[in-house]
Amino acid sequence: MPDDLSTVRRAEHAGARWTTYLLFACLALDAIAIVSGFSQRSLLARAMAGAQLVPGEAAASPPRPGPLGMLQLAAFACTGIAWLVWLHRAYGNLTLIGSKRSRFSRGWAIGCWFIPVVNLVRAYQIMRDLWQRSESMNDRDGYDGLPAPALLATWWGVSLTWGALGVVVALLARDAYTLEQLTNVTDLGLFVHAVGLVAAVLAMMVVRRIDRHQQGFRQIGVAA
Repeated sequence: MPDDLSTVRRAEHAGARWTTYLLFACLALDAIAIVSGFSQRSLLARAMAGAQLVPGEAAASPPRPGPLGMLQLAAFACTGIAWLVWLHRAYGNLTLIGSKRSRFSRGWAIGCWFIPVVNLVRAYQIMRDLWQRSESMNDRDGYDGLPAPALLATWWGVSLTWGALGVVVALLARDAYTLEQLTNVTDLGLFVHAVGLVAAVLAMMVVRRIDRHQQGFRQIGVAA
């Protein structure tokens, strides 16, 4: 139908907008977590200087997710859902322009994110294919020989680092009982939140860049 491209383009743009909003919420929560972390770090430093445990002694038990942590988890889950909905729409749009081809099926473009280990490589390849085909109006069959966009590669590297460090912090926190251990976990947690903040900013930039490319699809129309 003549208006198919215009319709899916608007749907993609709406998905990109909501994904960006939720990424911004994650960014804001990371910023709040950093402020909270510095406050906790200051409390631990005073306790160590006074050669005594923090009040109540229970504060020296392994850190547990508080209200902020639960809110971050909820925001991350919602962002993940929005991301996949947007990706499903955006990747499907490639079948309407240029060569009307894509390297992967739309179902696999979503499904691979749920497969451990595989998602570390395949998800990036899908995002790279989406970026390059959207940028060039999908004007060829293959894009394997083209260099990866620097922004996309940086985002993926930072995101993987953030995820790996998050696992390390969770493991260390389970056995953190002394003030020194709690301080080390808090310091590493602050770094993880900072990396997460950068990852969120880069993710927003990736979504906006791909969305901008796809909004240009209206310039070429739909082939008969």
